[in-house]
Amino acid sequence: MEPASRSTGTRWVELLQSPTLMISVILIVVYVIVGIAAGSLLDPIQPVSIVYLLMQCDAPTPIFPWTILTTIFLHANILHIASNLLFLLLFGFILEEQVTKSQWLATFFMTGMIGSLSFVALDVASNALTGVPNSSSWDCAVGASGAVYGIMGTAVGLKVVLLLIFLLGLNIFAGGGTPAHLGGLVAGLILRKYWSLGGRSFRGI
Repeated sequence: MEPASRSTGTRWVELLQSPTLMISVILIVVYVIVGIAAGSLLDPIQPVSIVYLLMQCDAPTPIFPWTILTTIFLHANILHIASNLLFLLLFGFILEEQVTKSQWLATFFMTGMIGSLSFVALDVASNALTGVPNSSSWDCAVGASGAVYGIMGTAVGLKVVLLLIFLLGLNIFAGGGTPAHLGGLVAGLILRKYWSLGGRSFRGI
């Protein structure tokens, strides 16, 4: 029989190695740092130059390549990050039961960046049709929502995601995040098929 102290220690080690918890902590730390830098933890996305350089906006700055990644770690307010963390924790642990840690991290970053690229693609197409955006139509994308929808899609599949959207009233078309949400979800569904290759069972729930 394994000693209680060793069992407890093993659980703590497993928790510390959890990619779900690791990413969640990083999101919180970044939120606090940006909030302190902007002078507001309640509204951290302020018109501060360094913040503009980290999030995807079609104006007043161009779309920088690195923002495809950095914008994932920025959130507009406490409700925004809290909702993302809630679903990341719920579905992140489900996905951990089905894939390796490296596959989990690959899922988060790939679906998050594809969500960002989806926003860019729609933005570029819109600007090409309507012209250069003016000050009344500036649009920015921030948040890990694309990656969260990607984690959800990979963990449980399309039918369960659609059921949850219906039951919980999730707005996948919320604000300007629609392309990121849809892009991340589609990428997650593709990865769900990809990770199941080689005859390995992909359980879902």
